[in-house]
Amino acid sequence: MHQALYKILRDAPFVPTAFPTSVETLCGYARALHDEHYPAIELLARPLDELLRAFERIAAQPERKLIRWGIGTIKTASAAKQALGLRPDFLVSPAFSRRVLELCASADIPYIPGVQTFQDVQDVLDAFDELRLEIQVLKLCPVYGLTIDYVQALSSCFPGIAFCPTGEVTHENYLHWKNMPSVIAPMGSRLIPRELLESHDFTAVRKRLRDYRDLARH
Repeated sequence: MHQALYKILRDAPFVPTAFPTSVETLCGYARALHDEHYPAIELLARPLDELLRAFERIAAQPERKLIRWGIGTIKTASAAKQALGLRPDFLVSPAFSRRVLELCASADIPYIPGVQTFQDVQDVLDAFDELRLEIQVLKLCPVYGLTIDYVQALSSCFPGIAFCPTGEVTHENYLHWKNMPSVIAPMGSRLIPRELLESHDFTAVRKRLRDYRDLARH
């Protein structure tokens, strides 16, 4: 599961996260992401019911197949069951949940839990190992106060695991995180201003996406 997701995220400049909004807006965002070669988006389940209703409608649209769609901020088994019933491409949690992991494993859908400490990573590693699952991608959350030396030590202790930092990555600190060891795709809702999405200014959105790709390349 995670190996396939790692390959998808490995070359992504970042993974945008988006709060529930109109299906038209989210589908327009998906088209812009696809056009600019961004492979995935995480939809934040805040609130869960609103997001699930939107994602159910997105599932019937052609944009569903343009990119990979994840559902995030899943904290309980009951929320995971509802989300997994719609067959997203991956699930994300702010912290690790063994119950959510087991449900994702049974549904054969990748799961990206949030970690911050060495113990967090060890707990996830143990749980994946018990289920005979290989782990390659974790969310590093929250990133407040973490240094490049800390992330270097974390990645040295757990080689083979890539981290997606979030909580909150911005335009100002994007390169700080993107250049860190073992970091693949930063995640965040502030990388693309919400007002651009709500006003359907997808020309400006595409420009921003190209700008981040140029930053990541250089």
